[in-house]
Amino acid sequence: MTGTGEVALFVDFENIRYGLRRYSQEPVIPQLMEKARKYGTVAVALAYADFGEHPEWVRRQMDVAGISARDVPLHRSYSNGIERVKSTADLHMVMDIMETVLDRPNVHTYVLMAGDSDYIRVTTWLRNRFGKKVVVSGVPGSISADLVLAAGNEDPVEPQPELEGAEQEAVIAALIGMVHRREPPLGFWTVRLILDWARDRRNSINANDVATSQAVTSMVQDQMLLREVQERNGREVTVASLNYDHPLVAGIVDELDELEQRV
Repeated sequence: MTGTGEVALFVDFENIRYGLRRYSQEPVIPQLMEKARKYGTVAVALAYADFGEHPEWVRRQMDVAGISARDVPLHRSYSNGIERVKSTADLHMVMDIMETVLDRPNVHTYVLMAGDSDYIRVTTWLRNRFGKKVVVSGVPGSISADLVLAAGNEDPVEPQPELEGAEQEAVIAALIGMVHRREPPLGFWTVRLILDWARDRRNSINANDVATSQAVTSMVQDQMLLREVQERNGREVTVASLNYDHPLVAGIVDELDELEQRV
């Protein structure tokens, strides 16, 4: 920890997640908290989104990281048969920032994980009226230059470097082995469940969340993993299964089966 004093972290989660998805990556949520901790003790940590639009693992990682999820449902309307979707997450975030600056005078640093120019006014308000330090921490390519100028400090959420080919192949091989050998509790796999199980070190994936997410994305794109919507227990579920006809999958499974026979 390099900073001192109290810190407030505010995350426009949709801005961060969709910004990283341009790079085919998912946010590693505990790392968002670690970035805020560089500036001092995190007294407030809030993230805003319609979390019903995001996978369940997002809420679980929020809990693990100590970030409170503020669920802000999207407003949907229809005009001439066209659906229009509006988010008010930014408004809720601004209101909570204002409430924090008034109720928590000991918070001296505000880390805004966002990139929209909509936050310029509250940023200048924090700096000019209350003398607060503001750090803009958005995803490169989705950050307003004017917002950074208004804050005076930038600490981007950088996309993780792409894995080298051999590294990604090793992760893919480990994932194929896990799915081939293991039987999930419900009797079927989903991409989300594969990612969740990959985080359990007992499954020997030995890769961080970003590397695992990249590998699973590649498996889906290359049709090593096939996805199919099925009805399970009265609801539709997108089931993921290994494509044993894929040459790479078949080769790795043959090696695993041969190794087990030797043992």
